[in-house]
Amino acid sequence: MQLQPQHTLHIQNGHVIDPASNLDGVMDIFIENDSIVAIGHAPVGFQAESTIDASGKKIFPGLIDLHSFLAEPGFTQRGSIATETHAAAQSGFTTICCSPNTKPIIDSSAVAALIQEKAHKAGFCNVLTIGALTANLEGEQLSNMSGLKEAGCVALSQMELPFKNGHVVKQCYHYAAGFNISAWVTPIDQALAHGGCMHEGPASTQMGLAGVPISAETSALAQHLILCEETGVKLHVSRLSSARALAMVLDAQQQGLPVTADVAIGNLVFTDENCRGYNSLMHVSPVYRSETDRQALLNAVNDGHIAICSNHVPQGHAAKMAPFAASETGIASLDNFTQVLLSLVEKGELNLHSAIKAVTQLPASILNKKLGSIVIERKADLCIVDTETSTFVSTENVESKGANNPWLGQTFKGKVTHTINAGHIVFQA
Repeated sequence: MQLQPQHTLHIQNGHVIDPASNLDGVMDIFIENDSIVAIGHAPVGFQAESTIDASGKKIFPGLIDLHSFLAEPGFTQRGSIATETHAAAQSGFTTICCSPNTKPIIDSSAVAALIQEKAHKAGFCNVLTIGALTANLEGEQLSNMSGLKEAGCVALSQMELPFKNGHVVKQCYHYAAGFNISAWVTPIDQALAHGGCMHEGPASTQMGLAGVPISAETSALAQHLILCEETGVKLHVSRLSSARALAMVLDAQQQGLPVTADVAIGNLVFTDENCRGYNSLMHVSPVYRSETDRQALLNAVNDGHIAICSNHVPQGHAAKMAPFAASETGIASLDNFTQVLLSLVEKGELNLHSAIKAVTQLPASILNKKLGSIVIERKADLCIVDTETSTFVSTENVESKGANNPWLGQTFKGKVTHTINAGHIVFQA
């Protein structure tokens, strides 16, 4: 049998920045098949089949997204695994976590396998499925946790959907701890939220819209943290929105609880003031809160405490045409994620190393996966970014089918030029 030739790739003269391995400097990277075989100098006998000149560009580990809604199965009018992972690859993501609220819900091994198969066929990103914490996400009965873990689910989530009561939460955490799988939750007390559609504050009062008080987040979070302490479950607080909730998470970490957290990119950019004018693109879940909250979350990223996720939720035109409170929630954030992240760096609100750490090293640690770093003999997941090129965001250069991209019509400095997944170029600008 004739052996297939090996695939080799040489990336030249790029400025490598990897917080996990403390790389920060201009160097070459050598890839053979799906792995990095050398950094700096070529191994003996290495012959490059392909070469990328990354002079003047930055090289980061492939980005990792902890929360994306990929629409498929069940909502193909809003997107597909192929379109949304293509959008992710355009932003340098090589691994994304698929939220469980598909149709059918990811509460069976068959649905998890279907998503993974479709992602593999699309070939843009490694998609990790997050299973449902409760059956059909209804908050009443436990899902088949062991089956979901065996099917490759990396965590179990209830998202922001309600539990029937605290006993169900405790049972979920007790069994998740027993199966050694982490539980992910976005804390919200639905009774206190009381149908609110934006942050409860001066803007909501002046606009005459029902607000979601911070207590809706913190009171629910308090219960989750107490039950985490009782059960020993690995708890991930997904999409923090307030300074008070952040302080509670950091305090729990100080006490030694196995608690991690992330924040959605939108909550680092927008506040409730952006809702003025009843712009339905700003109707999201969790809600955008005050400038004080935004600054606290930015500081937590800079201090290396929390990861950043996309909270990508593609919606069609009609879903956002309704009045603010009646419109569907969410923004399509994958296409321009990295440009938005770099804009926060350019403004001085985030430092570059912390920003990259929050989308590489920290998510990898939360997932307990050997990802998010540029290391010899590790899978070659990389993205190359031209931080100087300006790009105008238009419908012609976005890949997501979501019509709810809040950055359309804006110009950003910075552009991903290449995304490399397991040694293969899956996106090239």
